[in-house]
Amino acid sequence: MNIRQIETFLCVADCGSFRRAAEQLHRSQSAVSVHVQQLEEELGVPLLERTTRRVSLTAEGRTLLIRCKSVIADLKGVAQELRDESSLRRGRVSIGTAPSISTHRLPPIIAAYQASYPGVTLELHEAFAKGMYDDVLNRVTDFAIGPKLEGLKDFDIRPLIKDPIVAVLPAAYPLNGRKSISLEEIAGLPHLSMPKGTAIRTVIEDAFKAGRHAFSPKFEIIHQQTLFSLVEAGLGVTILPLMSVPQERSPKYQVAHLLAPAIVREICLVTLKGKTLSPAARQCAELIVQGLKGQLQMLKE
Repeated sequence: MNIRQIETFLCVADCGSFRRAAEQLHRSQSAVSVHVQQLEEELGVPLLERTTRRVSLTAEGRTLLIRCKSVIADLKGVAQELRDESSLRRGRVSIGTAPSISTHRLPPIIAAYQASYPGVTLELHEAFAKGMYDDVLNRVTDFAIGPKLEGLKDFDIRPLIKDPIVAVLPAAYPLNGRKSISLEEIAGLPHLSMPKGTAIRTVIEDAFKAGRHAFSPKFEIIHQQTLFSLVEAGLGVTILPLMSVPQERSPKYQVAHLLAPAIVREICLVTLKGKTLSPAARQCAELIVQGLKGQLQMLKE
C-alpha cells in the first residue's frame, strides 16, 4: 500500500467515477483502475462496487476512506510544516548557553533573530559548562554556545572567539590609569568567585596554582551579576571572562586585563556529533556567532 494508491482510491471515491478521477489526477483511466485493484488485492477486501453507471464504496471502502483522509491530512500538514521551517516561517530552536554569555551578550542577538523570524519559537537553557554539554547530548537543546571542555567525544566543537579573562576591581583600587594587572598584584586581595566545578573557577584555580598563590575566595556566588554588585560594594575583586562584563559599565568598578599570566578561554559552538541543525537552528547559531564576535570587538576597544 503506497501513497499513490491511496490518493487514487480517495479520488475515485470522491468522484464516484474512474473516468472523472483519471481526469482530475491527469492519469489514464486504466492506470487509475490498476492502482485501485492493487490496493484491494493487498488489503484482501473489495473497496468499490462497480456498476455501469456509478462506482460506490463497500463497507470496507468507507472505513478506509475515513481513516485515509485523516492520514493524508496529517501528511500534508507535516509537509507544510517542513516547508515553513525550511523557509524560516516557523519552527522551534532550543539554545544552550553559559551564564557568562547569556547575561549580557545574548539578549540583543535573540531579539534581532525574533524580529527577523517571528514565527520561530526560541527556547533558552542556561547552564554551567558541564550541564550545557549534557543538554546537547540529551537533545534538550539543538546547540550550545559556551566554553570549550576537553576530553569530550560526542560533540562537534567549532571554536568561535577567544575571550580574555579580566579582573574586576572596586573603583577605589589604585590602578593609576593602567588597563592591565598581574595575578600577583591581586592574589592577596579578598576574592569573590563562582562556585567550584564551574569552568571559570577551574581556570582561575589552575592559574593561581601555577603562580604558587593560594586561592581561598571570601564569597562563592552562583550569579555573576551578584559578583559585580559585591565588587561595587568594595568587598573584593573577582576574575571573570570579558564577555561577562556589561557593555555599559558602572563607575563603581573598574576592569583590567590579566597579565603575567594572560588567561584566555575559548568560546565554541557545540553540536551533537552527526546531528544536522534545522534551517531555523542553523540561522540562529550563525546570527549568535556573528553577534558575539562583534560584541567582543567592541568590549576590547
